Amino acid sequence: MKVPKGLPIVSNALVDQYMNHFEASDTPFLIQDDRKWKYVNPAARKILEAEEDIIGKPIWNNLPSEIHETVEDTIQSCNNGIAPMPREQNWITQKGNQIIVEVIGFPLIFSSDATQVIIRDITQQKLVEKETSDHLKLITENMIDIIGLVNEEGLFTYLTPSYEWVTGYPKNEAIGTSTFTLVHPDDQHHIISEFMRMISEQVPVTVEYRYLKKDRTFIWLESKGTPVIEKNKGKYAVVASRDITQRKMAEFALEKSEHTHRLILEHSNDLICLIDRQSNYLYASRSYKDILGIDPKNLLGQPALKHIHHEDHTAVQEYMSHITESQYVQPLIYRKIHASGSEVFLEGKGMSMLSVKGEVEGIVFISRDITEKRKADEYKRNSEKLAVVGELAAGVAHEIRNPLTSIKGLFDLLKNGEINGEKQHFYHDVITKELNHIEQIVNEFMGLAKPDAMQYANEVNVVKLLQDTLLLFSSQADLYNVEIRLLFKEMDLFVSCEKNQIKQVFVNIIKNALEAMSNGGVLTVGIDELEDGSVKLLFADTGVGIEEDRLKRIGVPFYTNKERGIGLGLTVSNKIITDHKGSLHIESIPGKGTTVAVTLLKNVR
Repeated sequence: MKVPKGLPIVSNALVDQYMNHFEASDTPFLIQDDRKWKYVNPAARKILEAEEDIIGKPIWNNLPSEIHETVEDTIQSCNNGIAPMPREQNWITQKGNQIIVEVIGFPLIFSSDATQVIIRDITQQKLVEKETSDHLKLITENMIDIIGLVNEEGLFTYLTPSYEWVTGYPKNEAIGTSTFTLVHPDDQHHIISEFMRMISEQVPVTVEYRYLKKDRTFIWLESKGTPVIEKNKGKYAVVASRDITQRKMAEFALEKSEHTHRLILEHSNDLICLIDRQSNYLYASRSYKDILGIDPKNLLGQPALKHIHHEDHTAVQEYMSHITESQYVQPLIYRKIHASGSEVFLEGKGMSMLSVKGEVEGIVFISRDITEKRKADEYKRNSEKLAVVGELAAGVAHEIRNPLTSIKGLFDLLKNGEINGEKQHFYHDVITKELNHIEQIVNEFMGLAKPDAMQYANEVNVVKLLQDTLLLFSSQADLYNVEIRLLFKEMDLFVSCEKNQIKQVFVNIIKNALEAMSNGGVLTVGIDELEDGSVKLLFADTGVGIEEDRLKRIGVPFYTNKERGIGLGLTVSNKIITDHKGSLHIESIPGKGTTVAVTLLKNVR
C-alpha cells in the first residue's frame, strides 16, 4: 500500500490500513506534525477548499491569528497524551474564506509529536442559529410586551427594552432588583405566593396586579410565568408581562354599566324578561311581583305563554315569530292573568337577541301595564262621545218629530174611517216606512251613546257605517243650510275595526265640518279603495278653514276653537285611527275650507 505523501513511514502494515480507512471516509480527517500538515483526507480537503496540495504547509495558514495560542495549547495537551474537549473555531480555507468548524484533537498513537484532528463544518448551522438569534433579539427588543428572566430569589436577571417603555424605569436599573418592590401593596402577598408556588411546584401561573410606574401612577399588568430548570443556571422563570390597564378600565366600566342596568331592571315598573329559543323564561324582572303578583324566580324555565290570557296565545305566538324574522315590529297589546285571576292589559315590544354569528338566541320582551291607561282612554272617548250625543239630541229629536207628525196625522185619518181600502193600504205603508226610519235613527243614536265593547269585527261595511252616521246629521245639515254630496255609490267595502269607535270618528269629523259652515256650504264625502288594499275616506267642507298656526295644534288635548266643547274630538279620533293602524290627515285653506282624510286598513289584526 502506498503511504500518502509527507507521512512518516512506519514499518507497520497497521499504519497503511489506518490511513486507508480515512482516505475513503466522509469524516474530514487531518494529521499535523511539527505544526505542518502531514495528512489531509479528501473530505477535509473539500471543507478547506484545498485545490492545491497543502501537505507540508504550516497549519497556521488555515488558522486565524487570534486562535493560534488556543491551538498551540491543544497540541501540547495532545503531546502529553491528554485529549481536550471539542471546540468551535474559525478556520480559513485555501481560497481565503472563513468557516466555522467543530474541532476534535487527540494524540496520534504512532507518533508522540503528531496530532490527529477530526473537523466538522458547522458554518451553515451557525449562520442559521445566528439568524434565528438575531430575529429573536429583534422581536424581543421591539415587542410591546415585557419579557423578563427572574431567578428563584425573585430578582430580575434580564429584561427587554419594552420594560422602560411600559414602566418608565431603565431596564439596566431594574436588573438585579426584586420583581415585587413596585407591586401594589394590596397585591404583593398574592403575587409573592404565586411566584413561590410556580418555582416550588414547577407549574406555570398567570396573575393580574397593579404596578407602580416611574411617574408614580399605577398600571395593571398581566404576567404569565413559566418555570425553567437548567443544570448550570438552576431554577428561574421566564415571565411575559402585558399592560392591560385599558382592558381593566373597560372591565370596570362594563361592571359598573352592568350594575347600573341591573338596578334599572330590578327597579323598573315595566315587565322585562328574556325568553330562549324554546319560548321559556331565562329572566324575569322584579316588577312581575308588583304588577302580576308572581314571584319572578318561579317563572325561570317556565313557558312564556303560561300566564298569558288564553285568547291572546295565538297573537303572542305570531308576534314572537315576527320578531325573529324582522328587526322592527309594532308593539303588541295583550293580556296576562294576575295571580288573583284578574286581567292585566299590557303593551309589549320584543327584540331579538343575536349571537356573534348573527343567529337568534332568544327574545328580550318589555311590557308596560296599560290597564289604567285604557280605562282613562275609554273615559276620555266616552266623555267626548257624551258631549257629541248631547249636541245631537236636538237634531235627532227634530228628525224623529217629523215622521211622528206624519204618523199621527195618518192615524187620525184612519180613525175617521172615511177613506177607501186603497188609501188605507197606502197610509199603512207610509206609517211603516216612517216607523222604520225612526227606529234606524234611534238605533244609530244608541249605538253612538253606548260604551265601546272594544271588540274588532272582521267584516264591517264601512260604506254602510258612513251612510248610517250621515243620517244622524241630516236635520243639522238642513238647519245649517249645508248640502251633503256623496261621491260614492252604495257598495260593500269591508274593513276590520271596532264599529262604534270608527262611527265616533265619523261623527266628530262631520260635526266639525257642519259647525265650520254655519252660514251654509257643501260637505263632500268620498270613499276610495287604494292599491295597497287600504280604504281612504275624504271629508271636504267649504267652511271657514283653519289658519296654519292653529292647524298645527289641532288634535292637542283640550285645545279647541269652539265656545263650547272640551277639545278632545280630534285627539280621540286620531287615537282611535292610530289604534286601528290607520292614519288621519288634515289640510286646510283659511276662507276656502278643510279636508280630512282617514285611511283604514282592511285587516288590523
